[in-house]
Amino acid sequence: MVHNVLFDPPIPEGQRINVGNNTIIESIESIYNLQLFKNLFIMYFTFLLVQYILIYACVPLEEIENRPAMCVIASIYTLIMFAINASILPLCSSTIPTLLSLRCLFCSFILEAVGMSLNITAVIQNLNAGEMFQIEKQRGSAKITRTNVELYVNIFSIGAMVFSILATMSCFGLVVVCERALEYITCKVDRRTIKATRQTQNLISSFSLARLNRSQDKYFAM
Repeated sequence: MVHNVLFDPPIPEGQRINVGNNTIIESIESIYNLQLFKNLFIMYFTFLLVQYILIYACVPLEEIENRPAMCVIASIYTLIMFAINASILPLCSSTIPTLLSLRCLFCSFILEAVGMSLNITAVIQNLNAGEMFQIEKQRGSAKITRTNVELYVNIFSIGAMVFSILATMSCFGLVVVCERALEYITCKVDRRTIKATRQTQNLISSFSLARLNRSQDKYFAM
């Protein structure tokens, strides 16, 4: 049973944890900063919910004159992205990092990054579009009312972009924390350590070879 950092009670202090492959650790804190991971997840979850709420503020007006299509496309994509991310959230928030949770977090990051790009493009197009008017037709009358909604659309589009950027950044932070924790669990050696070890080995090998050559020269000179 996977322990969840958001929905399950904290792991009791002092309880030994089996992370698989016959590997047991004394404390979760030895793997990574659990509080940092939890705070990042709460932030990401909050930003994800705000993005979902802003969908209904960004596209409440159906007939808007001069509104870029990207504004609607970005909102529709955010709705689809929210459904996908919400469905994999229990797997992403595994307290004990796994390869599955890392993959799910990376997928969420990619989805958020695409959504961020769409929202940035939508804001740029909205700001360059100029005035936008909502077209309203009264029932039983041929009269058409045009209401300027440029400020409304721009404010909520910028808000959606800001929260999209924040969600992407927090999700990226989760990916980094989870990836480093997983590296610790699988006992992967840092590349800098490998490089330093190889340099030391090469130095020792060169020194040993030079000493061997000197000893041979002395032997044949006798």
